[in-house]
Amino acid sequence: MNIEELKRILADQWEILSEKLRREKIVERELKARILRSFCPTAHIITGPRRSGKSVLSATLPGRALYVNFEDPALARFLVGDYKRLLQAGYELLGDFGYIVLDEVQEVEGWERMVSILRENYPTVVTGSNARLLSREFSTYLTGRYLSYTLLPFSFGEFLAYMGLSREVKTTKDEAKAKRLLLEYIETGGFPEAFHFGREYLVNLYNDIVTRDVIVRYGIRNVRELKEVSFYLFSNFAGRITYNKIKNTLGIGNVGTVKNYVDYLSSAYLVFELSKFSFKPKEVLRSEKKVYAIDTGMINAVVPKISENIGRLMENAVFLELMRRKYYRLPDIEVYYHRDNNGREVDFVVRDNEKITLIQVTYASELDEIAPREIENLFRAMEFFRLKEGTLITWGYSGEIKKDGRVVKAIPMWKWLLSHS
Repeated sequence: MNIEELKRILADQWEILSEKLRREKIVERELKARILRSFCPTAHIITGPRRSGKSVLSATLPGRALYVNFEDPALARFLVGDYKRLLQAGYELLGDFGYIVLDEVQEVEGWERMVSILRENYPTVVTGSNARLLSREFSTYLTGRYLSYTLLPFSFGEFLAYMGLSREVKTTKDEAKAKRLLLEYIETGGFPEAFHFGREYLVNLYNDIVTRDVIVRYGIRNVRELKEVSFYLFSNFAGRITYNKIKNTLGIGNVGTVKNYVDYLSSAYLVFELSKFSFKPKEVLRSEKKVYAIDTGMINAVVPKISENIGRLMENAVFLELMRRKYYRLPDIEVYYHRDNNGREVDFVVRDNEKITLIQVTYASELDEIAPREIENLFRAMEFFRLKEGTLITWGYSGEIKKDGRVVKAIPMWKWLLSHS
């Protein structure tokens, strides 16, 4: 591609992005602080689901950006060897720039080589909507000389900021508003554009991710089969799954095909698998998985009448918040679920080196609304892990439940989501 053509494309792309930045309310993303701590000349890889805000985050880092969106059909003929012309076009257009943004760069074959050169002189931000962006080839070219991040849809705190509201809840009126907005957040989810366009947007986004980030990217031949697996996982969110059961339920030829489908959907950030806790690594790998979806609003849009099951939606939202805490602030934590030999289950085990935290989620506003098994399962797990304290996330109940020298601390979900513990 020639320099004048690239200059025109870059100018058009920046005009489109600038108009979006002017039109939209820009929320300071929680991940930004982690990026800025090490924002220097190297490769900064930001992955996450499509339309979660990666482009806006990348374009609003400090300094002037040379921004390139490789999903633009105008760049379909761009080759990795055109990178010098790209830089020249950037210099002529901008004079100078502080960093480079390569949006959805996986569209360019051999992009890893281009990034390995550009990163030497500029912070080079690479975005992509597939976890396999960190390919074996890229790791080979950079040999660890890169930083990776994952951006998820809005947290509850970011949702409040988008709505122009403070995270501070000081009065009874504030608390009532927080719970009302939490219900709206669970129903709508955290994809920014869903606040404007609603359910139809989320259905289209779901189909877009399945089609573009899975079917097309991995060359899936049996499209119907893949779509059925995706819908099955969404319908069974916050539940346990086995590849064999999916195979039998959907009539798929072999378990390996099912596993591949689930891996592809996970790589596109549409679903997450959660392993059962064990002190033995091999048992963790072999364990029955639980599955969670990328967004509660998308679940509501895709799965009919699921909004009636607020408890499962709460659990999914808590899982996503735990993932944000891992991706944004606490990279060393590991998240599992617990299930003992008698089938007693606790939703989440959070392990930070030797420290273990147990979390149970229940839709209850008063103590007498909490199912006895929820509390009993938590106390049993506390005994197993030799813990004195456990956490019960509720809809509205706040208090302590004590038994045999152990205490379960109940905290309303809105308060837990707004904490940074």
